[in-house]
Amino acid sequence: MSRKTMLSLALACALLVAGGLTIGKGVVLGKNSPPATQTIQLQAKAGKYNEVNPTLEVRRGVPVEITIRNDEPGAIPHDLVLVGLGVKTPKALEPGEVSTLRFTPSQAGEFAYTCTLHPGLMDGRLIVRP
Repeated sequence: MSRKTMLSLALACALLVAGGLTIGKGVVLGKNSPPATQTIQLQAKAGKYNEVNPTLEVRRGVPVEITIRNDEPGAIPHDLVLVGLGVKTPKALEPGEVSTLRFTPSQAGEFAYTCTLHPGLMDGRLIVRP
């Protein structure tokens, strides 16, 4: 192998190693990396959230955004309260209105959610995993 070829290969290897180290720095998640926000979309319509009042699952210590949209065709308002977490829509949402709740759960467990205007119809569970 010629000296020129060996130098070219050595340079190429050095660039690959240096590039890999640089790329790796952006990929490694450490203690200082902010957690990704968990997003949930809820549609209030026909006396249910998302047609079935789904069980919602999130992780403790990770920010959560729950967006609620009132898609009722008539003049029926809805709200959302996360019982035991102190999180709720600031007001009842009229048809077409949207509200986003932002919070970070600090404790794991199972919590109820409800529309206080239609209890018994629009109820579900929020599970906060450790």
